[in-house]
Parts: sequence; C-alpha cells; structure tokens
Amino acid sequence: MPQPDITVLVLAVGGNVSEGILKALGRSSLRCRVVGADIAPAKMGLYTVDRALISPWAREPGFLDWLLRVCRDNKVDAVFTGAEPILPVLAKHSDAIWAETGAKCIVSDLETLDTGDDKLLTSQWLERQGFSGPAYCRSEDREGLSQLAARYGYPLVAKTRRGGGSRGHVHIENENDLEYAGRKPLYIVQQHVGDPCEEYTAGCFSDKEGRVRGVIVMRRELHEGTTVQSELGEFPEVRAAARAISEALRPLGPCNIQFRMHEGRACCIEINVRFSGTTPIRAWFGFNEVDAALRHYVLGEPCPELPLVTQGVMVRYWNEMYLAPEAITEGARNGVIENPRRYNLGVENYGMPGSPA
Repeated sequence: MPQPDITVLVLAVGGNVSEGILKALGRSSLRCRVVGADIAPAKMGLYTVDRALISPWAREPGFLDWLLRVCRDNKVDAVFTGAEPILPVLAKHSDAIWAETGAKCIVSDLETLDTGDDKLLTSQWLERQGFSGPAYCRSEDREGLSQLAARYGYPLVAKTRRGGGSRGHVHIENENDLEYAGRKPLYIVQQHVGDPCEEYTAGCFSDKEGRVRGVIVMRRELHEGTTVQSELGEFPEVRAAARAISEALRPLGPCNIQFRMHEGRACCIEINVRFSGTTPIRAWFGFNEVDAALRHYVLGEPCPELPLVTQGVMVRYWNEMYLAPEAITEGARNGVIENPRRYNLGVENYGMPGSPA
C-alpha cells in the first residue's frame, strides 16, 4: 500500500456538511488517510473513513484535550468540520493546535467567523461595506419593527441570529405575527426580498493573501434549508457580488454566500464562512475547495485559479447504508472503531448505472 500524502481529521461526519467534505476528499488526487469522528457510533460517515472515533461534544470541557490527543496520536495534518458549533472552538484554539500537534485547522479567525454566523452582524457588515442586503431590525427593537413594517409592508421574515438550515424561521404576514416575532429574543427581522425561484448559492475560495481564486454559482431549490436541486450557470450579477463580498471579508479558504435577485440586484441573504452543504456538488464539477485547502494551506502549494464552471444540474435523494450491529457496540464500548469499513454491509445503489430500476 502506498503511503498517504496527508492525514486528515474530519469532525461531525454524521452531519451533511462534513459528509460533503468526505465526498470532496474522495475526489482529491491526494492520497488521504481519513480519520472521522462523531458523538455517536450510528453515523454514516464513520463507516466510510480509515479510522473512526467517538468524540465528546464541542461544548464539553474535555473536547480540546481530546482533540489534541487525537491529532498527536494519529499524526493529523489537517482538521476539517462542517458543524457550526465546532468551528468557533477550532478558530479560538487553532494556533495552539498547530503549535502542539502540527495540525492545521481549516477555519477562519473568530471575528470573520462571527460576522457570518450572527445574522445581525452579517447585516450590519453588509451595510457598512455598501453591499446589497435586506433591510433589518433586531427582534428586541419594538420601534424598529414598526418602522420596518411601515416602510416595507408584509410579508417580513424573522430568523434566529445564529444557526442555519431555515431552523426557527418565522414568516410574518401581519401585525399579530410581528408581535409574536418581537417576543422572540436573539432574532433578526428582515425585509422579504426576491423570489424563491431566484435563489442562488455561490462558493468562493480565497488564498492566504485574501485573493479570491474561484467562484462557482448555482441557482437552487431548497427543502427545509437544504439544497435539493441546483443548476450551475454564469449568473454574472451573483458571481460579481459574491467575489466582491469575499474579497472584502477575506476568509481563510472557503466561503458560501447566498443571494436572491431583488429589483435587478443580487441581494445577499446569508454568509457561511465555512464549507457548505453544496461542497460535494462543486467538487463533482471540478471545483474542489477541500483539495485546494489541503494543497494551499497545509502542503504550502501555490493556489491556482479554480475552474470556471457554468453548466450542470444536480438533484438530491435519500439513500441507505446497512451496518453490522457489532459496529455500534464497538464504538460505544471503546470510543474507536478500527477498520470501520468492515462493518459497512452495503449502500443502496439505486439510481446508479446498472442498479435495480
């Protein structure tokens, strides 16, 4: 067996974004040894990696010590995650993790991360920078809510300041709904912009100097906050706006920016300063941010321009994996599953060439 070029730790491999990171790693030309971790043994991603670990929650006091030990013991070169609660922990301790273990955390700094994670901070940052975004107001600002409704009318939309996937969204159709939203702390209320049929997700990748080295744009259809259908295209207004926002924000590596077209302009509705749920789709079409991050930020290679991709269609569907019961027992008992693929009894291949109709 050839020696791997690099050892990668992916955290929260039961979540869809980290699963997408695993898929993108599988499309890299680098020989990667992949260590996967999650909080429980019944997680699909654990049975697709070379070594599987059961991790503590990121909020637990022992998480950092566990992470340092795992990086040292497994000679980890890079740490990835798509789980939002883990990202601030990695950002806060990335220098210490690097100094003590030699592992590079692929994550932006705390301030940049927070600008995208907190929708109020996102809206304020867009406003300061002169970018197009929905008018907004904190849910606690009763006078501001009244002014927002008077100026823009209904509907409005209320969102939790933190968290994605449309969790906690409130559609505001009238004064009673607005009163209800005003009683929800740590929410932001925004002008309703554009049409769901004109919603876009743009992936940007930036190098160490903050230069954007590639932008890829998809028009998408959502279900419960997840992209279930996408169409790649040129979409020049969205592409230009995404590039400008990423150049101003200067994230480390990946940045996912979501837009709706509103009154002829690309209006930014969300910024995710991380890999996103559409990472594997982009990798399929050759825009592999995970591979680029490993080569540039970990191996020190020059960062080339990622390819311009303007054609392609994706539809998502549910699938199943079947496991040996012993896998769950081993993971729960030992906190590690050695050679986890041996417990993977099969994955339903419906829809693949040659599979049952």
